[in-house]
Amino acid sequence: MLTTVTIFRTVRRPPRRGEVAGRGRAVAFAVSLAVVLAGCATPVMQPAVEVPDRFAATSASAEEPEAAWWDSYGDPVLSDLVRRAAHENRDVRIAAERVRAARAGETISRSWLWPTVIVGANGFNHTTTYDTALKNFVPEAANTRAGQVGIAASWEVDLFGRLRAGAKAAAADAAAVENTARGVRLLVLTDVATNYFTLVGALRQLETVRAISAAQDETLRLVIARERAGLATPFDVERVQTEASKTHAAIPPLETLAAISRHRIAVLVGDQAFNAESIAPSGVEAIVPPAHPGQPAALLQRRPDLLVASAQLDAANARRQQAMAEWFPRLILGAVFGRESIDLNGVALGPARFSNVAGLIAMPIFNAGRTRAINDIAESGQKEAVLHYEDAIVRALEDVENALVALDDERQRAQLLNDAASSAEAALGRAQSLYNRGQIDLLPLLDAQRTRLAVRAIDNDSRTQLLLASVQLYKALGGGWEVFEPAAAPDGTPVSGDSSSMDRDKGPS
Repeated sequence: MLTTVTIFRTVRRPPRRGEVAGRGRAVAFAVSLAVVLAGCATPVMQPAVEVPDRFAATSASAEEPEAAWWDSYGDPVLSDLVRRAAHENRDVRIAAERVRAARAGETISRSWLWPTVIVGANGFNHTTTYDTALKNFVPEAANTRAGQVGIAASWEVDLFGRLRAGAKAAAADAAAVENTARGVRLLVLTDVATNYFTLVGALRQLETVRAISAAQDETLRLVIARERAGLATPFDVERVQTEASKTHAAIPPLETLAAISRHRIAVLVGDQAFNAESIAPSGVEAIVPPAHPGQPAALLQRRPDLLVASAQLDAANARRQQAMAEWFPRLILGAVFGRESIDLNGVALGPARFSNVAGLIAMPIFNAGRTRAINDIAESGQKEAVLHYEDAIVRALEDVENALVALDDERQRAQLLNDAASSAEAALGRAQSLYNRGQIDLLPLLDAQRTRLAVRAIDNDSRTQLLLASVQLYKALGGGWEVFEPAAAPDGTPVSGDSSSMDRDKGPS
């Protein structure tokens, strides 16, 4: 709101000249004070969400998550794929170009704070076929040649901070784009890890199913032999044949899952699906690292989506200040200096200097509510930005809480299923031995085989889900993108970094 200062006075005699001048200065001071107060009254909004001091799903810990979290799994192939994706992924490189464009826009916005200086030259040659007498008396009929060279400068003096607020908004917009690019990089890194562990799990499951299928084929061979010897019935053969066929049918979907995961990894690292067969797991059993979520408040400085929302709020606050400045006058200064020479009807008038200095001050008086509407738009954008930031904070905390619960529960489930798989394997061995000695019939053996197949399949899936849950936690915590940020010099300028790291060294600024 525009703050108005009203001065009341009672006049009982005509004012003297000195008093008029003094009162004029007082009014000018009051107006200046109103302007300053109006500028200072521009509200700056901040989120009102209270961030807890720890996560509910875990005990308080000051230990922050690892930056290069992919190395903590102990799989060299995974680490190599992640680094390749951070350098070569096309989405990451597209985001880096968007950052470059946003920084150029910031430079353009800052440039309006400074004078614009232009050097120019022009010339013309005007010739007519009028007679000499007419040319001497009518300027339009004269033969005229002229040349001019000069320098021009223009500058809008930012009296009330409109241009400074615009530059601040552009800087915040550039920061938002930069953090969006960091979010893209984080998403790519976690996608690589997710698809890699999916590939590893599919291959492990394939190995298990093929081993069980081979065992069931051997059982089928033995039952057929027993049936020929009169020790088993055709019904027994059909039952074993059914189980063997069901196990064989589980192989193609797993092969499809493995192929799709390979294709996705190839594209994520900047290659194409045609070359996906070169992607092979290391064979190292990945270690699920312990969860170190750190402090909830650290999310505000680490999660890219929260950094984006914070930058967008800064931009909205700056645009509110910029809109408030629309109420006040603008001062524009301009100057032109140069030299020119004129040749009139063959007579050289000689070179001469010229100059032009001008100033303009303008203030909105009536524009049918445009200025008020500009401020209403800015105020609405400011409120929307703060609500968006608050929503992003609570959603980020929810993501971490969910990921912590899922990881802890999956860890317990994996341990129980591992024990069950060991028991099922031992039970099948005993059942096979008893069946071979003729001490049990086929039904207990088939039940033992089905149990082992089901338990081992669930156990393999649980091990994969445990790895995926840990990746999801790192994604929720928002770390890892900073590993590939360019190093900064003491003055804050980047001095090194990979080609996809939103670098600033592509061309002059």
